Amino acid sequence: MTSSLETLPPELIRSILTYLSPEDTSALAQTCHRMNVLTRDDKLWRQHFFNRYTYPHRISIQFSRDGYQPGSVRKVLQSPPDGCSWQDYFVQRARKDNHIRHLLNEIVSTRKNRLGNAELISSTYSLGALDVLKQYFPPSVDTSKDQSTSVPLESRSLSREYYSLEISGLISRQSGLSLLHEIQDQTTIPTEGRALINALFSIQCFYPRGIYLSLNRLHLIGQHLLNDPTFQTLTVSEKCERILATMKTEQFLPAKDGHDYYNVENGFIGSAFSGKPTIPLTLVSIYCALAEECGLTARPVGFPGEVMAQVDHSSSSDDLSDETISLFISVFEGKIITLAEINDRLVDVTAVPITLPLAVTPIVELVSRSARNMINCLVRRSTSPFNPYALYASVAVLNVLGGGALPFAFYSIMDVLKEQFPFDIRFLETLPPSSTASASDDLSRIRNEDSNPPAIEPKRRSSDSPVTFRIGEIFQHRHYSYWAVICGWDSSCLASSTWQLHMGVSNLARGASQPFYHVLVDDSSRRYVAEENINTVGFTSLTDEEEKRNIIRNLCAVPDIGKHFERVDITNAKFIPTPELRDEYPDDFV
Repeated sequence: MTSSLETLPPELIRSILTYLSPEDTSALAQTCHRMNVLTRDDKLWRQHFFNRYTYPHRISIQFSRDGYQPGSVRKVLQSPPDGCSWQDYFVQRARKDNHIRHLLNEIVSTRKNRLGNAELISSTYSLGALDVLKQYFPPSVDTSKDQSTSVPLESRSLSREYYSLEISGLISRQSGLSLLHEIQDQTTIPTEGRALINALFSIQCFYPRGIYLSLNRLHLIGQHLLNDPTFQTLTVSEKCERILATMKTEQFLPAKDGHDYYNVENGFIGSAFSGKPTIPLTLVSIYCALAEECGLTARPVGFPGEVMAQVDHSSSSDDLSDETISLFISVFEGKIITLAEINDRLVDVTAVPITLPLAVTPIVELVSRSARNMINCLVRRSTSPFNPYALYASVAVLNVLGGGALPFAFYSIMDVLKEQFPFDIRFLETLPPSSTASASDDLSRIRNEDSNPPAIEPKRRSSDSPVTFRIGEIFQHRHYSYWAVICGWDSSCLASSTWQLHMGVSNLARGASQPFYHVLVDDSSRRYVAEENINTVGFTSLTDEEEKRNIIRNLCAVPDIGKHFERVDITNAKFIPTPELRDEYPDDFV
């Protein structure tokens, strides 16, 4: 006797349907009347919706005092809007996804309205667009992707990956700005617990893919503490010490080394969540959140050079004197500290000893202080790939919340932001007018060129100064052994005389008159290399195919690779340039 799917009980079929994709479910619905009825189960489509989507459409990130940022669609969306079914709402969302993909295709394929289309995605769909864009993230960024089953190197669209990351960054930074304005508008935010760390999350949004950080890990840690039967038997001071010990176990560590302390990444709370040592302000915000998870009230107190946590002790049954109504926690040092010890530390900076009660530092001041910390790091350390993100975050915080002037010239700030964040023109337009009076003209020019892109001036090869290598070729540096790909060239060195002197160009066998190449390096840097130092034979002579693929894989992980190249041609050992790059160097592709 032949059995079929139709002979199975409805409840068993519904169970089977949960393993199908939404697309397969829709296809099955078209096979017969019974399947059409069974696949309309609203619970099934609710599951499909939450399996596919993390963020709701048209809803921007909102500041919260209760849940952790960035939240999720499950918390925001309890039922479909306007009384429609989950299936209908899924279909509506899928149509919006198709519009986002259409706009992304336009951004990838043409220069015209690239900026406008990116802003349209961000302003129209906000967080909802992240669910679509994340599908195109490269494996090196989206660690949730299984490397063994991800798209093969030859099939990857590097340009699509690049612009997906750029637009998601724009959405993340716009979300950070939105949070900063909410913080500015709310005058009654309690400086404690989740509210405090959610406020610092506004800065995290300016970090690369910073919005994807989940603060919910703190809730899980708090639940682990509360589930310990002995925890509730502890005194308040013992609970405070237990939280300190737990933070150490969870790798929330102090940056006691000078190099770590002035690392600009410390201004972003995600750095601490990845196990990197961090500064007092970040540690205190984490401590206050964990204290709230454990039923305690902890608030930050700012002192010159340090921030500590002040834990309310008044509701406990401990035998306390007036001086111990509040406990002071030096989270950075990992211990409870007395008021007398605090005064001993401040004897050289305060004329009068500090007395109780201590004023709690407002949230606005703490966020501004975090921005000033990053500025201090920028001034002290000039080389970090995260400097532009820290500069952007600092400018945004001080522009929205106030808290001090930037120690950088306005035109230099504009130059960095325009170069590093080409889609963020709307933010630049909100900054105070420049004393140079040229910033507004520059921004207007960028807007006009987005609507009407100027023709690309081609760079032609000349027999007078022959250029040996071509755009897209993979090579190994003859002296430093790094691998790189060529993304531009000059028939002779066009760098400044200062740069040439610093790099010892005159010591090269062929000097400055030889061709120089703009290259993207496997360490994510961009360099200017003399022709005599380029060895393309090194790659083609490799016999180990896996070694070749690893070299290409590392080059594909360079952040700007998709800005210059569409894909990689492993067989011919080269990267395929974008149409813009082909127009700029037409003789390289004859």
